[in-house]
Amino acid sequence: MVRIIILLFFALPLLAQQQLSVEQAVELGLENNNAVKNAKLDVKFAKKQVLETIAIGLPKVNGEVNWQNFLELPTTLVPSGMFGPSSGTDEFTELQFGTSQNVTSTLSASQLIFDGSYIVGLRASSIFKQLSLKSLELTKQQVQDSVAAMYYNVLVAQDRNEFLKLIYEIHVDILDEISARYEQGMVEDIDVDRMAITLSNMKTQSESMNRITEMSHSMLKLLIGLPLDEKLILSDSLSGLLDASKNILIQEPTVENRIEYQLAQTQVKVNNLDVRRYQSAYLPSIVAFGSYSKNAMRNEFNFTEDGKWYPSQLIGVKATMNIFDGFSTRTRVQKAKIRLEQSRNDFELVTQSLKLEHLSAQSTYLTAVSTHSIRQNNLELSKKIYSKTMVKYREGLVSSMELSQAGADYMNAFSQNSQAIYSLLKAKTNYQRTIGN
Repeated sequence: MVRIIILLFFALPLLAQQQLSVEQAVELGLENNNAVKNAKLDVKFAKKQVLETIAIGLPKVNGEVNWQNFLELPTTLVPSGMFGPSSGTDEFTELQFGTSQNVTSTLSASQLIFDGSYIVGLRASSIFKQLSLKSLELTKQQVQDSVAAMYYNVLVAQDRNEFLKLIYEIHVDILDEISARYEQGMVEDIDVDRMAITLSNMKTQSESMNRITEMSHSMLKLLIGLPLDEKLILSDSLSGLLDASKNILIQEPTVENRIEYQLAQTQVKVNNLDVRRYQSAYLPSIVAFGSYSKNAMRNEFNFTEDGKWYPSQLIGVKATMNIFDGFSTRTRVQKAKIRLEQSRNDFELVTQSLKLEHLSAQSTYLTAVSTHSIRQNNLELSKKIYSKTMVKYREGLVSSMELSQAGADYMNAFSQNSQAIYSLLKAKTNYQRTIGN
């Protein structure tokens, strides 16, 4: 039993970790990202909005019970002459009618027969649901791109961090060698100091990159909804992603498949229905209705006992039509037409902007491929120069200054190549998004 507890104790740190590929990180981000969650709630809200609009045209049934207790019956004045000459000399006679206890129960129903704004509202609510679905897809795409970009950023940061640690460790050994040679009188103290300064700068860069790497991990965890104290391991390799990013096909865009295009198109439909909604105000609204009620009148509150109830029934149709409203409906129609024209202009602008975005993304991607090829070649040359300079330094053919400069050039070439890799990976993602497939 004790052994099991010990094994579980040591296994706990291993459980609190995640190993994710880019696709898995994206899926986790789509599941946990708050922006996506809110967009999904917008879709649910839109569906309820559709049901609410449909309910307007469904039958309405209401029940009502009304109890009245007259503490004092109302008095009515009638001309005294109504009851003959002997009714009295007063001009009016005071009379009280009715009973003190009255109950009325009513069941009423109504049905909308025709309303132009209702018909337009049904279509508008359906388009509103489509709009929320398109917004959800756009939000998902944005989250996918953000997660992928941050994943690439972490990989590049890890790669640079490992390189800086390696180059720092190499120069620690070099400083030890220089110090030993100085003690033997083979080099001057300036060589030791120069290499110590170089090593100090490398240590600073290495520590800084280590913190950047940790922060990049934390930002990725936050983006995909993982606890910050949970260990995250990236399973995709930088070289594998890089190879896949350098061999994609150049294609013509299909802007009709872009979510931005569809959103702008849907907005035109919404504004067009808005015009028709205001125009429908000129049409009549027709409603059928009916009710059934029973009245009971007592002088005592004994409605649960046997007694007479007096029924009342009615059916009818009501038509309401706007004859003149001071030109307010006309003004609303004109304003809606202006909004419609604006949305059409926006739609045209979005269409052209998406085409331009594709051309720009294609140019950026091709430039990134070319730039990475150059940076990769420069890195290989810098590594070659650095290696040869180190051999010559150990043979006493070059000074420590030349070795430090070669090391600095090598580090700079690695940094530029890392930035080129990240730019290429991100450019590939952006370009594929602009294709619209």
